[in-house]
Amino acid sequence: MLAVTLIPLIVLLVAAAAGIGWYYSNEILTVTHTEDPFDVDIVDVRDGVVVLAGENVNHPQITGLEWEGGYARLLGGAEATTGGVLREFEPFPDTPEPGTTGRLDFYAAPDDLAGLSGLGAQDVTFEAPLGALAATYVPGDHDRWVILVHGRGASRAETYRLLPQIAGLGHPSLAISYRNDVGAPQDPDGWWGLGWTESDDLEAAVDYALANGAEDVVLVGYSMGGAIVGNYLRTDGDEHVAGVIYDSPLLSWTDTINVEAADRGLPSVLTSLASAAIRVRAGIDLGELDQVENADRLTVPTLLIHGSGDETVPVTSSDEFAQARPDLVTYLRLDGAAHVQGWNSHRSLYEEAVDTFLASLG
Repeated sequence: MLAVTLIPLIVLLVAAAAGIGWYYSNEILTVTHTEDPFDVDIVDVRDGVVVLAGENVNHPQITGLEWEGGYARLLGGAEATTGGVLREFEPFPDTPEPGTTGRLDFYAAPDDLAGLSGLGAQDVTFEAPLGALAATYVPGDHDRWVILVHGRGASRAETYRLLPQIAGLGHPSLAISYRNDVGAPQDPDGWWGLGWTESDDLEAAVDYALANGAEDVVLVGYSMGGAIVGNYLRTDGDEHVAGVIYDSPLLSWTDTINVEAADRGLPSVLTSLASAAIRVRAGIDLGELDQVENADRLTVPTLLIHGSGDETVPVTSSDEFAQARPDLVTYLRLDGAAHVQGWNSHRSLYEEAVDTFLASLG
């Protein structure tokens, strides 16, 4: 009698768990793009300094300041003053007007690089499985190209902080877009591939580089761009790949989903349910994407940069990855740096690590 009574309850609990897993997988898979509001008041501008009022304007790191039709770069340091916070700035390439409303942008570079002198940035396209994809190309003298892959929901501008340094070293660079980006071909199902499918677009970008003078490439992955690079290495191998640079990389979806579940006050058991739902719905095997669990597969020198203040992708994944492969991984763990903001808060350390790493590849 008890068994008969419990059966409906068990069925109900299983159905509820499956439904929660399905809902949570939907949160992870569904493509969304959001823009921050223009909520920073530009109170005053004078002699290379600007007075700002608004949220987070006192954060003492390099940050972009964007307003309608213009872009500048805030430098480190912040000082309270009458009417707001005093920040040093440089035109990048523009100077704001007092009374303008803007927003902060940790990319620290505008979407359009044409106004930045010296880089010679060009908009190019390359053919990928779902159609033509846009990329930003900066020329160089070397035959080793650097291909940069931004994170989920971001844009190519996320990678632009590194382009002047790469150009200074003589390497051509290619900052790519991929499926489901704004203006790019969209997957018919409206889902992110979590690195599983986007790596096909990276493959097309590597082919483009090789067809246009590259002998080999260095792959740079930011956030989910790290998952894309990792899956490219899994599926395409390391031929023509001289090295990898990871910035706040999403090396383990399991670890990242656990963090997101905790932020929502949900039990970690939902990670398994969401992973199973993602496998059923999208055919994505998160276990195969897990570079921490599969660290033995790594075959190329890797520079790994991650901040201890990252609240989006757990730094512990990078800790474990670096510990598993000290023979190939050079690890720069930046104290307090937030997600994909290591360059902003520790620019000299970041750029020194990149210089040393690229030189070490020969």
